[in-house]
Amino acid sequence: MVVEIRLHTILQLETPSGKVRKVSMTLLPGATLAEVLAKLRIELPLEGLLLVINGRLVDVDTVIADGDVIDLIPALSGGAVDFLTHVLL
Repeated sequence: MVVEIRLHTILQLETPSGKVRKVSMTLLPGATLAEVLAKLRIELPLEGLLLVINGRLVDVDTVIADGDVIDLIPALSGGAVDFLTHVLL
């Protein structure tokens, strides 16, 4: 299955051609958000991350479905509240 992952602020990936804000990832059925974080090598404490799938706040053990859109947002990043208000409402 394939999911889209949107990386916010300090989680954006640095590449020679600039920052990458969005990536697609292929996962096996039954994969959880914890597996996504591990594959991306995101090591921030979970308390420091807002985990959002398809506009809903979730926890790290949430099972991901094909086509899900995942937003990984550092909890203290500027604009996170505005973003969540836009996505969740």
